[in-house]
Amino acid sequence: MVFLMLFAWGFSQDLTVMSFNIRLNVDSDKENAWPQRKQDVTDLLTYYHPDYFGVQEALPEQMKDIKNGLKEYNYVGVGRDDGKDKGEYSAIFYDVNRLEVIRSGTFWLSETPEKPSKGWDAALNRICTYALFKDKKTKKEFMAMNLHFDHIGNVARVKSSELILKKIKELNPGNLPVTLSGDFNLTDDTEPVKILSQHLKDTFYHSGTKHYGPIGTFTAFNVNEVPKERIDYIFTKGFKINSHRHINDRRENLLYPSDHFPVLVSLSL
Repeated sequence: MVFLMLFAWGFSQDLTVMSFNIRLNVDSDKENAWPQRKQDVTDLLTYYHPDYFGVQEALPEQMKDIKNGLKEYNYVGVGRDDGKDKGEYSAIFYDVNRLEVIRSGTFWLSETPEKPSKGWDAALNRICTYALFKDKKTKKEFMAMNLHFDHIGNVARVKSSELILKKIKELNPGNLPVTLSGDFNLTDDTEPVKILSQHLKDTFYHSGTKHYGPIGTFTAFNVNEVPKERIDYIFTKGFKINSHRHINDRRENLLYPSDHFPVLVSLSL
């Protein structure tokens, strides 16, 4: 019996997926600045070891730190300012032992998605990175997308949701299973999130088990209040959703690894 249980666990076909706004490197964060917590971030990622995870707000030096700290992972993605290595990434890291990239790319959340650009009434350039993966265990293929919506432009966020749905059809003509992760800077009662929820499943509501952890995801590094606003999501289509969690682990000094809680889900094809 023990052998059978270990065998089943070791060859699980479930996929663990994470969305994690790691908070960009800002000196004014003081004890919460990136140099003080980067090891805690990589330790968290090593411990939970998602099969793939999307990051937001990751600057080039932070991308290098994560890549160097996670030897079994590679990533797809570019900087939003020049389409190369300038500005924040919305990259997707993946375990190379589990997943193979068949195709990947990045588009801008704007009227000209094929080139670096700021869309509609957005305050900043915003991007979505995607990857068509092949699961080395099951040989099945699926698409992952990861993004960061604008924090100010209401029109931009509505149009971005519409663009995402359009791109899912364009980039995934075979109607493969899809995950869409990110910091949407919006609660689920807003129009842009409702637009997505009409076509994709919000894993928070459709999990096979009760959500675990705080409801909110944005903390602003405040360890004295439980966050109430959920603005980080993982949406799916074509997956069975096994579990949903917000990770509120603290560092050794009892501060948070980031100003957002990571979202962690277990999915089955």
